[in-house]
Amino acid sequence: MVMKHWMAILFALALVCAGDACAQAAPGVQETSYAKALALKDPVKRAEALEVFIAWYPGSPLRIQAFEQAMAAWQSANNPDKADAISARLLQINPDNVRALANRAYVGRARAMAGDAAALAPAVAAAERGLAVLPKWPRPPTLDDTEFLRQKMQIVAVFDGTLGFAALQAKQYDKARERFLKAIAIDPDNLADVYQLSVSMLEPQPSDALGFWYAARAIAIARAAQNETAAGDIDNYARAHYVRYHGSEKGWSGVLTKAAAGAKQPPDFFARSISRLMTPAEAAVQAVADTDPAAMSFSEWASVLAYREESEANRIAAERVWKAIGDRQKGGTRLKIPIKILTVTPHRIEGAISERNQASKTVDIVVSMARPLTPLLPVGAPIWVVGTLSEYQTRPFSFLMSKAELADESLPIAGGVCADPRPKMCTREYRATCGVRRDGTRRNYGNACTACSDSEVVSQGPGPCP
Repeated sequence: MVMKHWMAILFALALVCAGDACAQAAPGVQETSYAKALALKDPVKRAEALEVFIAWYPGSPLRIQAFEQAMAAWQSANNPDKADAISARLLQINPDNVRALANRAYVGRARAMAGDAAALAPAVAAAERGLAVLPKWPRPPTLDDTEFLRQKMQIVAVFDGTLGFAALQAKQYDKARERFLKAIAIDPDNLADVYQLSVSMLEPQPSDALGFWYAARAIAIARAAQNETAAGDIDNYARAHYVRYHGSEKGWSGVLTKAAAGAKQPPDFFARSISRLMTPAEAAVQAVADTDPAAMSFSEWASVLAYREESEANRIAAERVWKAIGDRQKGGTRLKIPIKILTVTPHRIEGAISERNQASKTVDIVVSMARPLTPLLPVGAPIWVVGTLSEYQTRPFSFLMSKAELADESLPIAGGVCADPRPKMCTREYRATCGVRRDGTRRNYGNACTACSDSEVVSQGPGPCP
């Protein structure tokens, strides 16, 4: 899966520091220099001035604050590379600096999302270390409790989002989902986290339908930011998954409308509102759950047995069906099955039971005859066979019927001498047939079966009598 990313977010690393508060920490020249750098409104000039301060006063008690403010300034200037360089220097001095770890995690994730795979590992390392040291982060004296908590939660969202993205790249979908849910609980309007959460739900098979809500929510966020390119790309991705899951696009526009209404959490029972188009293997399991195998048709039996190897549930379903077939044949009872002949020899018929296989000429039953066929039956003829279903194979699927015979109504379907025993029942299908009687006279019959059911007829042939 090719991931596309469009959104550049700005993490507020800035430490609130008024001039008077800074003055208490470092009076004199250092404080003045620091205050002047911090007062510059242009973020590039402010960042450069703070870097000069760090170089001039390497032992200043304001050095850590200067590093943090320089990171924030470079982020404000939309220069994440320089912000990351500052964070790397700060982490050499203080490996547990929460702000520097947050910056490294954020920038590394952004680079990885842009295609720099090597940037992801250091971003993950920073996020993991950051979450470990965050509980020990002391509240800066310049922040009140409310602001300190807000910034801590922002940082937690950065760490969780980074770890969620890493898990998503590794296809660890459950882990990714857990991280992204934590991140968007803090920042529900983060496009990257909301979209990637939807991916973590839609990529596994079967998909979690809740992912369609988060995909629609990501589209709404992108459109609110007037990012139609992102909205269109997400829509194409989610819509394709929706069709595979649901079977059509029906209902997708309604999902988009609900998400655009502004709710940040999915409606109750949202996933249940989207019906899922089951795979054939899943449908086989469901068929056995819904219907007693003893009441199934031959085609339904085949549709369950064919998927025996797909899953444990399919194996159990197939065992139930095969037991039902065995029960039907207890005491030597033989099964009578209608088939269409696809190939025929005196000892073997390959045929098709289901209408689909008959139309596509796909073999789904192999019949071993108890006695040689004389005369041979025509390919394409619909017949009934009686015998024992002794085996089956799954790929490609076919039943094996052993010790088989033609049912009474199918004995004389080919032209030629009428075979004994004579049929006792015949179909009403009309196929003009000419029967030759014992006295040499000819008589028209509705089909070959009715001709040979007449004990006076010794042979028959297709078409009306001359």
